[in-house]
Amino acid sequence: MKITSGKYKYRNIELPKGIRPTTGKVREAVLSMVSPWVEGAAVMDMFAGSGSLGLEALSRGAEHCYFCESSRANSKVLIANIAECGAGEESTVYNSDYQTAIAKLGSLGITMDIVFMDPPYEELSYYETGMIMMQEEGLLDEGSLVVAEHLYDNKLLDNYGFLHRIKEKRYGSIGVDVYIYEKQCDEAQ
Repeated sequence: MKITSGKYKYRNIELPKGIRPTTGKVREAVLSMVSPWVEGAAVMDMFAGSGSLGLEALSRGAEHCYFCESSRANSKVLIANIAECGAGEESTVYNSDYQTAIAKLGSLGITMDIVFMDPPYEELSYYETGMIMMQEEGLLDEGSLVVAEHLYDNKLLDNYGFLHRIKEKRYGSIGVDVYIYEKQCDEAQ
């Protein structure tokens, strides 16, 4: 697999064994959806696997990406992919479960402009738990985006706390939902 656009275009991305990678078509579509938010953004690639979504965002001008990958073996491949792209200075890797990474980033006072959520599809609870926990830990700011990739037939909710779905797309059997964090909008009502 290769990075599709930007300063790391055509760099090879190795795939860890046993993961389901985001296809090039879906990666391209996702990055097109969030392109106005990417330049200078702080990004989190939760359930990073190969790191392809976070590396695509860095390639297109994101300032920093926080990668979260719980598997030690997958983290080694992820770190090698970051090195292949020369993105070490703009990357932080957490080899931990997503909840530990969210709590750690929250304790550091770091907020994200874009979060990519692509958990194992059979783990439906990860979507709600992750989205609520990011809000509780202060990882999102007004206008932050969360992009959730899932099986299209496994519908996600319209809202998770102050995260409101603004876009829902289908790519074959894959669904991609984009949520925006809008606390001010709800408080005004």
